[in-house]
Amino acid sequence: MIWKEILAPAMEHPKMIELKKFLKNEREKGKNIYPPAKDIFRAFNLTPFDRVRVVILGQDPYHQNGVADGLCFSSRGRKTPASLRVIFKEIFKDLNIQYFHEQNYEEFFPTNSLENWTKQGFLLINTILTVEEGKPGSHKDLGWEVLIQSVLDGLNKREEPAIFLLWGRYAQSYRERISKQHIVLPAPHPAAELQGNHTETFSGCGHFSAVRDIIPTLTGQNLFEVANLDYCFDKEKAKRIIKDNYPQIADDVCKYIDNDLIINIPVNKAEYWNYIRNFEQSLSTKPIKNEETEDSEN
Repeated sequence: MIWKEILAPAMEHPKMIELKKFLKNEREKGKNIYPPAKDIFRAFNLTPFDRVRVVILGQDPYHQNGVADGLCFSSRGRKTPASLRVIFKEIFKDLNIQYFHEQNYEEFFPTNSLENWTKQGFLLINTILTVEEGKPGSHKDLGWEVLIQSVLDGLNKREEPAIFLLWGRYAQSYRERISKQHIVLPAPHPAAELQGNHTETFSGCGHFSAVRDIIPTLTGQNLFEVANLDYCFDKEKAKRIIKDNYPQIADDVCKYIDNDLIINIPVNKAEYWNYIRNFEQSLSTKPIKNEETEDSEN
């Protein structure tokens, strides 16, 4: 399956047809709509359906000029958006980047583009794909919810599990629409602590080490194209490792193990640790010399 096939019925839905007319009319009136038209479906162009391993649901795009790039939380702007800065700090600390990669914060995150993440199977989608300049939430309930439901329906029909990172109450409102073969890890929104909410903090959620260490072992499949990994299954050992190393998310993940979602432990540790370091490096925002294809068939 490819995204065009999965999303085709939604694109012909009356609400989506009206939405397309609305966006065209708004632009003709001289209103600035973000992201640019060519970037609205960029997340699907960069992350083919059969390569989706991690899904992050944002709300709507950045509403300032030159910032939104079609990937949730990602930005083409030179200044790092506040929420993205919180995410970067969590990655840097959670994965101990300074120690393992001998790079400081600025070296590891020289840009604000998350395009590199898509190469590791991250689907970075906003649940509202457009916004009017200076008006956050302005395109809510105009039809994008039809498209997002088609995305979730498509992923729910897959046999391969994915991990959904739901940050904040808005993203978590989609939890009941995600089928049980997927892992769902909730956390407060990165912006919560920026607003003085110290009871709900994104920092310390441990989501990136969870994706790095646990997801590649799901069902013994090489979900991140890890080469030459052998696995042995030990349910109690897996739970023990998770509880010891990931206390923040242990209850959520162990629940999936108790419901017979198989998690396997890698045998050949040298190859596994090589993968670990490569995966960490892939979260850097240092540009990779690679042509982006906007006309992808995916």
